[in-house]
Amino acid sequence: MSYKKKIIKQWSFILALFLFTIVGHAHQPDFSTSVLSKTDDGKYVLQITSSLTAFEGEIDYLYSKNAYKTPEAFQQLVIDHFNKNVLFIINGKDTLKFGSPLVLLGHETKLIVEVLNVPNSIKEVNFTNTMFKDMPHNQMAVIMLIDGFPKAQYILENNNEQTIQLKLKEGTWVNSRIDELKMKNILYISFFLILAMIPLIYISYRDRKNFRK
Repeated sequence: MSYKKKIIKQWSFILALFLFTIVGHAHQPDFSTSVLSKTDDGKYVLQITSSLTAFEGEIDYLYSKNAYKTPEAFQQLVIDHFNKNVLFIINGKDTLKFGSPLVLLGHETKLIVEVLNVPNSIKEVNFTNTMFKDMPHNQMAVIMLIDGFPKAQYILENNNEQTIQLKLKEGTWVNSRIDELKMKNILYISFFLILAMIPLIYISYRDRKNFRK
């Protein structure tokens, strides 16, 4: 199999897997997607897709139903919500900026925005999207269909604080967020173990003191 055919096969598998995931969750208001892609003229585009119910739920919760009277007013609130809740950092220092977002309303609502100033060399990716964090059991699939970016699908949810932190190590993308969460869990467990030991230490000290008497 030639290298070109191998690449085509890999991309076909990734796209098929991603489309299968979207179809399987298309009617679930608590499921959304973020897709980063590149146009033929070299522009980077981020598309966030979810049900209209999910967008309405967040906007109504944060701004109230009386905050908009027209579709245009609702679209502007969605854009404001996007600007406050989406953060994209490359290589630990380059905070990417976004162009003017476009909101396409429908049963499946999309927010499409150009991602600006993407560096040529990508060694670290930090992506946060908390647009649907207030919805119970929310999940967002993230996939980056661009050379140099990680090709796996990642899930944002409340358990990982709607954030992925990926680093390129020896040609492999490693989720450093998992290591961070593991360290937090270890610290929490150690803290509670210390708290649990304090009464035991006190009792042991008291009994030893009484024994000496």
